[in-house]
Amino acid sequence: MTTETLEPGESIIDPSDELLYRQITPPLFDEENNQPASFAFGPQNCDRGKASYSRSSKVTAQEARDWHCANSRKPSLGVWAVTSFEAQTEPLRCVDDWTNGDQSQTEKMAPGHCYLDFRGFSKPKQRRIRAILLRFALKRGEIPTNKPQDSSDSTD
Repeated sequence: MTTETLEPGESIIDPSDELLYRQITPPLFDEENNQPASFAFGPQNCDRGKASYSRSSKVTAQEARDWHCANSRKPSLGVWAVTSFEAQTEPLRCVDDWTNGDQSQTEKMAPGHCYLDFRGFSKPKQRRIRAILLRFALKRGEIPTNKPQDSSDSTD
């Protein structure tokens, strides 16, 4: 487990059956196998060891996908999930960092945002954890959501 200290306002999410939603964008999708890529459930280079998720106790999968598509450079192709219990099967922390809308203007944060804390893990350990999370998510299957309607798709 990481020894990084939590920031003010952050808290550990207790292990439970609460779903943690992961937005799967084009770079995180394996088109050949028609599923999330093996690295989809861990942090990307820009994440500084904090893989972004959204809590099902705070936001629906559809709301999370809609927000992501409206605010991110890469659209969500779909929503997949692991539970906070599954994520903590490994020595991984689930951290709630949503500040109820009080985040700075320079950093937009999705409603219900949380992160899985991969900081301090070696690359091989991160790969093992991502593979475990992917298996849990694949067993559960994609969380049903609709593709957000793009304003250019409307027929006014």
